[in-house]
Amino acid sequence: MATGPDEEVDSMIALPHTLPTALRKTRTAAEYVHRSAAGPLAREHAVEILRTAAAYELHPAPAAAPLLLADLLTAVAECAGPAWLKANADDPDIARFTALVDQTQDETAEPPTITDLDELLAAVLWTRHGPAEPDTT
Repeated sequence: MATGPDEEVDSMIALPHTLPTALRKTRTAAEYVHRSAAGPLAREHAVEILRTAAAYELHPAPAAAPLLLADLLTAVAECAGPAWLKANADDPDIARFTALVDQTQDETAEPPTITDLDELLAAVLWTRHGPAEPDTT
């Protein structure tokens, strides 16, 4: 029985709920974007984040980690959108994220801990694609 693209994505999205993951917050945010984004492009970017997060978490070779980190950061940046990142550069999390993206160009730079990375990537995704805050005025 052939599976369609939605079935393939749904099985990927179910993975974090059944297996422990170091990037749980990032995966949760990407899953939300995949389910809730208005446009198909954002949903496609969310799937790419899930794929690159899995590769980053599971790859045993430390030598590949900088390339995998760059792929993951690129996926998050594309999901957020370069124009949006630039327009929100005054937000501390967005500023930290763009600095990390720039830092990956330096091969000698120390990558963040997986916990810090997870917090930062999730913050970018929630800030960009999270539910709107209710208007209290």
